[in-house]
Amino acid sequence: MKVLFVCTGNTCRSPMAEGIFHSKYKKDSDECSSAGLYTQDNSPATPNAIQAMSETGIDISAHRSKTITAEDINNYDLIIAMTESHAELLKLLGADASKIRILGVSDPFGGDLDEYRKCRDEIVEKLKEIFNTGD
Repeated sequence: MKVLFVCTGNTCRSPMAEGIFHSKYKKDSDECSSAGLYTQDNSPATPNAIQAMSETGIDISAHRSKTITAEDINNYDLIIAMTESHAELLKLLGADASKIRILGVSDPFGGDLDEYRKCRDEIVEKLKEIFNTGD
């Protein structure tokens, strides 16, 4: 399965979700990435995102942002959007609605470390629901 996580800037939520997926759910044959709808390509994950993830033993410090492309939309089996508005934009860009799942996680960008921890924990819980696991 090829999974793509999508948020706005690809520096907070989607890289955290990608890191969690790699750590907890990725099987050998799976592929996973993340992208943003409005990004400054090649930006690192925010320091608070890196810190919040490192507290759980997941290193996203090498992450660099990228803008979603039409190729991304067509090449992934599952696209996980952080919000309903992200999902709607993905559909406008041509994504098949049946491939999209919505996490419903608000943006911690500009918030303090506690906001990022809360976001991380929400992502963990929502991914459990999507991937049907009690871990």
